[in-house]
Amino acid sequence: MRNFLKINLACFLILSLHSIGFSQVPTAQKLDPYMALKEADADGIVWFDPREEPIGLVGFEWIKEDSVYRRLPVKPDWEIRGAVDGLANHTAGGQARFRTDSKRILLKVELRERSGMYHMPATGQSGFDLYVNDNGVQRYLKTTRFPHDTIRYQVDIYKSDVEQLRDFTLNFPLYNGVNSVFIGLEKDAVIKAPLPFKRPGKFVIYGTSITQGGCVARPGMVYSNIMSRKLDVQFVNLGFSGNGRGEPELARLINQIPGTSFIILDYEANASKTIVNTIGPFVKILREQHPETPILIMSKIRYARASDGSDAYKLLMSNRDFQKNLVDERKKAGDANIYFLDGSKVLGDDYDECTVDGVHPTDLGSLRIADGLLSAIEEILSKH
Repeated sequence: MRNFLKINLACFLILSLHSIGFSQVPTAQKLDPYMALKEADADGIVWFDPREEPIGLVGFEWIKEDSVYRRLPVKPDWEIRGAVDGLANHTAGGQARFRTDSKRILLKVELRERSGMYHMPATGQSGFDLYVNDNGVQRYLKTTRFPHDTIRYQVDIYKSDVEQLRDFTLNFPLYNGVNSVFIGLEKDAVIKAPLPFKRPGKFVIYGTSITQGGCVARPGMVYSNIMSRKLDVQFVNLGFSGNGRGEPELARLINQIPGTSFIILDYEANASKTIVNTIGPFVKILREQHPETPILIMSKIRYARASDGSDAYKLLMSNRDFQKNLVDERKKAGDANIYFLDGSKVLGDDYDECTVDGVHPTDLGSLRIADGLLSAIEEILSKH
């Protein structure tokens, strides 16, 4: 009996250490000091909650009512499917923006779950990354590093030898929820509200896993965040992995977002067989609240398997033509502010090199989607 208890106690200790991040250290981290993980020294650090002023929080439209990092309301006015409800807890597209002269910035994070996606780096799934405004251009600084089997970590994400008031944007994880996050600054540092976006209003994008950020390497590379930087405008990312199906409840929830100035629909990838039945009614609901707001419909990107003449390619072309014809018909009927982008072309001729698994974009693929959308958006905005 005593030996049995010893064995169980040993197992318990091993599991406990594993749960807080003391699992077997990968060989590279043993041999390369630049890959080693160290917990940040928090002496002289004051912690700030991004939900409180002067920090500006972006991408969580219902946070004032619900106080949680979530992309849809906790209790929506219309019933939504359980999968969508769960994915709404993923913080894709969320941003915390602030100005500070602190020479150090730390993060103290508690995630909803451990990392472990088979085809997406933990830095993209569960990490934060930081950008700084450099003469009007946002420049990437650093991504959080942490043991992948833990839900809690504390790290330095910025260090400087110079005390200078600078503008920072912290991008939230793409495929995980955040129970809490605190921003640590030096105790005597200044913290101020962020500069306003140069472009007013909010760009709302509804879509799939590709929109949510699968499977880029870090949060700043999801295409909504790329466009947010380049346009200097607020984005609301409503990509729901495997569950962007054009349900009317989601259109009604989009209509609840105040200040929407542009809407992008990119959900064909989850609705290849149903988009012909859903996208027309979806647009009709949006137009009830947004009669003049530009709406850009993008058809599905080209997957690796969609070679010329294949069944996948034929379906891609069929759905593309349907969406384009829908836009053309609405324009003829008087809807002057609806537009179409051929998503099958945005990855380029080497589309098969742009994904991690034949479907989900790498950083390269996401950047090409952003560039394709940006060209279309800038042309549309030139008319308004």
